[in-house]
Amino acid sequence: PRRDPLRRVLPLLEVSPARALAAVGLGSLALGSALALAAVSAWLIARASQMPPVLSLSVATVGVRAFGIGRGLFRYLERLASHEVALRGVASLRTNLYRVLAAGRLDAVAGLRRGDLLARTGQDADTVGDVVVRALVPAGVAVVLSLGAVITVGAFLPSAALVLALCLLVAGVVSPWLTARATRASEAATVDARAR
Repeated sequence: PRRDPLRRVLPLLEVSPARALAAVGLGSLALGSALALAAVSAWLIARASQMPPVLSLSVATVGVRAFGIGRGLFRYLERLASHEVALRGVASLRTNLYRVLAAGRLDAVAGLRRGDLLARTGQDADTVGDVVVRALVPAGVAVVLSLGAVITVGAFLPSAALVLALCLLVAGVVSPWLTARATRASEAATVDARAR
């Protein structure tokens, strides 16, 4: 069976694991701050409706401010980190592509139309870089926050954590796998129909 083209090209990006983990960590802090902001502000509104002494709400008020600032700050830092990973990866990819092309057979590229090679090394490399920013880093963030959510819920009610873990597996693994499978089948049927 043929390997997935994305899996063949990702090693050519030479992504630094430390930089990728930093981007995932900052993304997790940003999304975690957003979730904490929603939870603390909901608790604050519900608790304030009971009219307790104002001092009993002061920690939650500071928490809302801190999580609000943290959400924006960590999102900005995550964008910087993930785009740095992507841009360094695209630069490495282009270097590796040119090295492979220079060492390769001339007849492999001689059949390409004028400008096609430049377009492929330019736009296609940028598209692979977008995969890092739009797919790989967000997937890492989703895994980290899913584990955090399951552990947090499990501390209060283990049966609810089990249900949450199953729902996250269905939503994050099974559903995308079924969608990809259906898309491949649909594309194959379309190609077959066009050929006929």
